[in-house]
Amino acid sequence: MGVYVHIPFCERKCYYCDFHSVVVSDPREFAQIADNYLISLQQEALYYRRLWGEQRLTTLFIGGGTPNILPAEKLATFISFVLSELPFSEEPEITIEANPHFLTLEDAQILATAGVNRVSLGVQAFENDLLKAIGRVHVVEDIEQSVFNLNKAGIKDINLDLMFGLPAQTKEQWFETLKAAISLKPTHLSCYGLILEPHTPFATWYSAGLLDLPDDDLQADMYELACGFLVEAGFEHYEISNFCLPDQRSRHNLHYWHNLPFIALGSGATGYINNLRYTNVPDLKGYMQGWEQGTPHYESEELTSIDQEMDETMMLGMRLLQGV
Repeated sequence: MGVYVHIPFCERKCYYCDFHSVVVSDPREFAQIADNYLISLQQEALYYRRLWGEQRLTTLFIGGGTPNILPAEKLATFISFVLSELPFSEEPEITIEANPHFLTLEDAQILATAGVNRVSLGVQAFENDLLKAIGRVHVVEDIEQSVFNLNKAGIKDINLDLMFGLPAQTKEQWFETLKAAISLKPTHLSCYGLILEPHTPFATWYSAGLLDLPDDDLQADMYELACGFLVEAGFEHYEISNFCLPDQRSRHNLHYWHNLPFIALGSGATGYINNLRYTNVPDLKGYMQGWEQGTPHYESEELTSIDQEMDETMMLGMRLLQGV
């Protein structure tokens, strides 16, 4: 069982992304908002501590947004708070998502000292033209430097998020991305096909005929290429989009795929406790105002029936290659 924490801040919104996030503009205003947001997260953690009981938590996943846009010292302080106030097991998996553009050696060392033992880098591609085309702020050199910094800080469990089906991307370019990725010796790879989410710039541009995307057959070829190449390179294909070296599966994501309960903290985050599936309001001001009053502000909440739980367990379990 685990805890998910949503950090909804980004330097720039990627053209394909529909996750709840807020673009950071004024540095002083952001510092104040970030401090208040972290206080609300702490209040929310204490609220669910009372509901959770004594079941041991085994994973902590900090996602976004861009979690490492926050100062590493503040992230470390927050992680220490969560680990001390919630009933974690002795050796939890502690993952943070990170943008390679921001990850310095000093940041990596601070996070490692706080207990972070796994980092998921939002890489997406290993060609600067493709990175620019999808709205990423990092370049290939940032990816390589980030992996170096993490290794030097003692964080060896590294996931690289990759995407295929990008604008004008060829099968050959995707193969080069896969080869570049494994050359950095990650322990885990997540390979996602581009999805045109409603209301994103990509969806708008595609509807207007302004976006050239690989067709479905080519995307299927790209997916099959990844499956074959990565398994041959020694990775286990254990979930539709996820590959790992032996014994390096994402423990946190397995909670989701096994339909286990988990605590979720933060604006827009979805959790599952005592058969209650809840989604916090995806609005920073509304979320923080709720915790100023000491209560959650949900966008939706639902008590799941046994039939729903059975349906969801089947649906989620079928994502795993071992089956249900």
